[in-house]
Amino acid sequence: SPGGGIPPIHPQETCRMLLKTSDLTPGVLAKWAFSLALPLGVYFLLPHGGSLTPPMLAFLAVTLWAVCAWALDTMNDVAVGVLLPILYTLLCGVSQKVVFAPWLSDVGIIVIGGFTLGKIIQVTGLGKRIALTCVKLTGGSFAGALAGITIGAAILSPLVPSIMGKAAILCAVALALCDALDFKPKSREATAVVLGTCIAVGSTKLAYLTGAGDLVMGMGLVDKVLGTQTSWMEYAKFNFPPAMLYTAMSLGIVLLVLRTSVNREKLQATVCKQHAELGAMTDEQKRALILLCLTLVLLATDKLHHLSAGTVLVLIMSASFLPGVSLMDGKRLASVNFAPLFFVMGCMAIGAAGGYLKVTHWLAGLVLPLFSETGTTLAGVCSYAVGVAVNFLLTPLAATSTLSTPIAELGMQMGIDPRLLYFSFQYGLDNLIFPYEYALYLYFFSTGYINFKDMVLVMAIRIVLAGAFVACIAMPYWRMLG
Repeated sequence: SPGGGIPPIHPQETCRMLLKTSDLTPGVLAKWAFSLALPLGVYFLLPHGGSLTPPMLAFLAVTLWAVCAWALDTMNDVAVGVLLPILYTLLCGVSQKVVFAPWLSDVGIIVIGGFTLGKIIQVTGLGKRIALTCVKLTGGSFAGALAGITIGAAILSPLVPSIMGKAAILCAVALALCDALDFKPKSREATAVVLGTCIAVGSTKLAYLTGAGDLVMGMGLVDKVLGTQTSWMEYAKFNFPPAMLYTAMSLGIVLLVLRTSVNREKLQATVCKQHAELGAMTDEQKRALILLCLTLVLLATDKLHHLSAGTVLVLIMSASFLPGVSLMDGKRLASVNFAPLFFVMGCMAIGAAGGYLKVTHWLAGLVLPLFSETGTTLAGVCSYAVGVAVNFLLTPLAATSTLSTPIAELGMQMGIDPRLLYFSFQYGLDNLIFPYEYALYLYFFSTGYINFKDMVLVMAIRIVLAGAFVACIAMPYWRMLG
């Protein structure tokens, strides 16, 4: 100012300094308006009183806001996960002891240990070596190459609970194969390789309890309803055989729908060249392989030593720091992206708060009449259909957190083993049409190698056949074991 004092600050200038106005586009503002208006509408328009108490309505509104934020990308998914427990405490009257209870479960340490092992597999190059070796062993034909990638996915699946960790490893192998064989982006050949790899990553995870964080979380919610504790080996007993058949069926759909002729000699030579470029297995890779084999042995023998999957993974992670092993150090640990852990635990808070407020009982009451006249097989198909439908609005993790408990309680009320409905529901979540429905498919689609129309055709056929698979193969197998 002329007098030498503090210059006046205009309101417009203050707003400009506090807000990055370039981000506030009409599209962004419209998304925010919708993501806030819809939850507020639910809170104020749904009838108060009766079966829906004000805290339950507040829970539905907060959860719907989170779903809108994830679906419309109005806020970072990790930030939403961190905020959810706080909102449940402030707006729904749920104690912190309840909303933060998931942090005391096995899920957190499984994510921490699994992500660390995934980093070891990645930085040592062991993951790429495993995948390319499998491709080489079965790479005499185009179908054999895809089968090899699928086998590689099945081997990595229980060791890397991060679905995106597996995606990063195997997507690199698929793209390298396309480039080496001169498969043009969006060509039928490139689509078959990249989409087939993506489907392999998603379908093989269903075989193992540690195949993905959402499976660990969902099984924990079902166990809470049943008052049981499902071991790693017991889960594999139920799910490994059908998941492998389902994976083979999915691979067959890709090969039949996207039929292509590829020179067998050229393919075999390319795969051999790619594998030869890896060189001899390094000492570090040998140590990593021994550590991962030990992990599999411990996970498969949990009935003998009674160590949970989370405990095994953390012990193995700790062993990787030991002198002589030296697979992990401070620098590598700092490069592990643990941010998804907060997203996972935030999603688990949905189930914890919903159970505490009895919202899960209310949801089960809404769905029960639709299932009440069905038999076990038809109930499983309906559960599968719910998983397919909810994909349009929720991520698999959010859907698992929100609906696993109601589905399990529904099974209890119907006199059906809740695990059967939960397993069917997970198969539904693995089936989708559009890439945006699941980060895994969005990641592979974003490479630019997948033709959208071909993908939609493959996935639409897969949805129908997967429903038949659940009804005719998976459900009878689960009922036999149950």
